[in-house]
Parts: sequence; structure tokens; C-alpha cells
Amino acid sequence: MLKKPFVRISMIFIGVTILVNGILALISTYLPISFLKPKDIIEGPKIFAKFNLLGINIYINQTILNTWILMLLMIVILYLGTRKLSVEKPGVMQLILEELYNFIDEQFLANFKNYKKTFMPLFSALFSFLLLANLSSFLFPFIWMKETHGNITKIVPFFRTPTADINTTVGLALIVTITFIGCGIYKNGVIGIIRDLSKPFVLMFPINLIGELAKPINISMRLFGNMFAGIVIVGLLYGISLNNILSSWTGNMLNGSFSFAVMWPGFLQLYLDLFIGALQAFVFTVLSSVYVQQALLGDEDDEN
Repeated sequence: MLKKPFVRISMIFIGVTILVNGILALISTYLPISFLKPKDIIEGPKIFAKFNLLGINIYINQTILNTWILMLLMIVILYLGTRKLSVEKPGVMQLILEELYNFIDEQFLANFKNYKKTFMPLFSALFSFLLLANLSSFLFPFIWMKETHGNITKIVPFFRTPTADINTTVGLALIVTITFIGCGIYKNGVIGIIRDLSKPFVLMFPINLIGELAKPINISMRLFGNMFAGIVIVGLLYGISLNNILSSWTGNMLNGSFSFAVMWPGFLQLYLDLFIGALQAFVFTVLSSVYVQQALLGDEDDEN
């Protein structure tokens, strides 16, 4: 019973693999265009512009540009979802944003008591950005850019997951660190923080301080490691190919490599990009909310 469907699916995979490789080989042979294999794009973000400000070199790279575009996309989504607010006839975007608000309230701010409204903007922006950033390569796979090297034009992906750049994850972790340190000062003052870090006795101060500073390092490295590992694994999966075999098979009539990974790695990419990306956005945000909540409320049980 299962033999016929399996054979049909296998034939579809083989047919699509041959067709895609044939089309790419024709393009690479008769046009001044070459396609990078995914394993060749496992590198740092590309630099688009450089300028000097007060003696400091400032670079606009792929991570920064992708981040700006995702921030603009978030602004557009918020505008479309809130421009015609209605109780009787809410629009689709309004309903989506309301569900997002309820999710953030229940998952990240459940123990914030009277401070929920104060921290809703922070954690809603943090989670939304992380979700879009982690899924950007998955959501926008066919947005490309070209690179010209001499007479050769290379087609490369425009979006590179911003959170696969350690500068992004460390920057977000620093925001969280400043927030929970500020909350601790707001609650206990500077002397109170020093007193808490000196418990149970003063010699524990350096260890407790290192423990607090390790929090942002922990969440930033966790996020960066998972997202960069996803890029590496997916790149290696899609990079399974035979070099120059098309030239041998066709008597040098066609150029390019023959890839064996045209379709099947897509199923693993669903897991590595979609599931892991969403999970890491949730983990980073929930840990950040725990750090802020502990600094702000500690072990308080009262409603004030």
C-alpha cells in the first residue's frame, strides 16, 4: 500500500532535482551569472557602506540593514492593525495584534502585578522583533541581491538572520541588563543592591556580582549559538553537490555543480528555522522577563 506513494514521491523529487539543476546550469553557462552554494554563504554579514564620524569608522552591514527593514515592517504592521480600531467590527490585523498582546501578557508579564502596563511595550517589542529576526530567512527566502566581481554577477540572499550576529544578541542582552539593574536601583537603591549582592556574607559579593553579569551573557550566547548553528546546518545540507560533474556529463557544454539537495532539506529547514526560531524568541523573552521581575519585585507576595 505504501510502495506506490513512496515511488511517486521519489520520482517527483528526482524530476524536480534534475529540472532545477538543468535550469541553473543553463543560466550559469549562457549568462554572466553564478549561483553561490548555501555552504559558501556561511560567513559574516556583508558590508554595504562605510563612513567616518568624528574619527570613528562606522559600517552599515547586512545585519544593520536587515534590522532596520524588520523595524520598519513592525511599524507598518502596527499602523495597519491600529489605524481603524473597532469593538464591533475589528479587522484581521487588529485581531492578530490583540492575540499577540494577550499572549505577551499571559506568558511574560503574568507576575508583574501593577507593573504590567509599564513593561508591556518593552517585552512586546522585544518578542516581536526577535520572532521576525529569527524567522527572516525563512519568511523572505526569495529576496536576493547581486554582487559583481569583474564580469561575474553572483546572486546571494539579502536577508541574513540578524540574531546570527553576536552584536545583535549582545545588544539586546545589554538592554535587558540595563533594565533589570535600573529596576533593582528603583526598588532598593544602590546601597540596597550592594547589600543584596553581599548575602549571605560580604565575601560572596564578587561571586554574586559575576552571577548577575552572567545573565545577559547566558541569554545572548544561547540565542546567537542556536541561530548561527541553524544557518550552518541548513547551509551544509543544501550544499551537498558534485562539482564540475555537469561539465563531464555534457562534454563541457554546461557549467555548474549538480546539487542533490534541491527539495528534501526544506523539511529540516522548517524545523531549524521555523520551530527553533520561534522557540528561541520565546526563551530569550521569558528569561529576560524573569530577570526584570526578580529585580523589580523579588519574592514579594503582596499586590503592591
